[in-house]
Amino acid sequence: MTPLVSIIIPTLNRAHLISDTLDSVLAQTYTNWECIVVDDGSTDNTEALIQEYINKDNRFRYFNRPKNHLPGGNGARNYGFTVSKGDYIQWFDSDDIMKPEFLEKKLQPFITNNSVDIVFSAFENLNKHGKRARLANQKFSGNILNDLVDGIVSFGPLSFLIKRALLAGYSYDETLTKNQDLDFFFRFFTSQPNLDVEHVSEVLYTVKSHKDSMTYGTSKDISKMASTYRVYLMVLNYFKEHKHAKGVLKYRYHCLNTLKVMLKNGFYSDVLKRLMPFEYISLNEKIYLLGCVFSQLFIKRGSNQFIKLKSLKE
Repeated sequence: MTPLVSIIIPTLNRAHLISDTLDSVLAQTYTNWECIVVDDGSTDNTEALIQEYINKDNRFRYFNRPKNHLPGGNGARNYGFTVSKGDYIQWFDSDDIMKPEFLEKKLQPFITNNSVDIVFSAFENLNKHGKRARLANQKFSGNILNDLVDGIVSFGPLSFLIKRALLAGYSYDETLTKNQDLDFFFRFFTSQPNLDVEHVSEVLYTVKSHKDSMTYGTSKDISKMASTYRVYLMVLNYFKEHKHAKGVLKYRYHCLNTLKVMLKNGFYSDVLKRLMPFEYISLNEKIYLLGCVFSQLFIKRGSNQFIKLKSLKE
């Protein structure tokens, strides 16, 4: 059994990084793959670089994200799926590295047992100095949602190898600029509760941290903070509906912490818009938080007024 695996990689101005990623694809011990690179609008020499890989190996394919998909990695991932041909789908990122047996070891459970739907593996995070900062997805209890809440499993797309047929009707939300992975996989897992999920405890890929990583600058970008809050609230509402007390407690905290970050960065109206309908805190807590918003707003406006008066005197 040698099914085709589609590796889908969105990219944007990563010509200085993507070669390491594509070299790790070329080094795979499992060889029946196609690698689809979807360019989100690069202005560097990404296209020329990818063409070099295509010239030496026709398993690589290159596309520009069409205009009917919104800019961003989500639109590129969605389009990559539509042009893919594989029996299994593996999303990946253009700055991370597959171990040589990444595909082979994730495919093995499918080959052994045809009822398996999805396989995920452990991975490592490297800091900007190239030192291992974290090991993740090392264990699996058999309940993917409980493990998410307990911090044992993270919902990053690089971990999961998925049967193509299961992805019909699912797509990344292209309006989100942050937390899109949690959004996609939470919807995927909660709408198909009887999935046969298998786990590989071995570290099979490396996530690198650097100044161009998507995680940088989130706290200064209201679009990213708003997306983060929206997804956390969706997860929180699900756990409330299903009476998952630990999940409610965790994602209530995440929602409130995101509002706190918005407040700290001066997005007062955005905090008010989300805080007023938030039903997971008491009236007294809400009054206290509203007081914090208005006090910060008063301090900011008072300070600005002081500066104006000072300049007039001068």
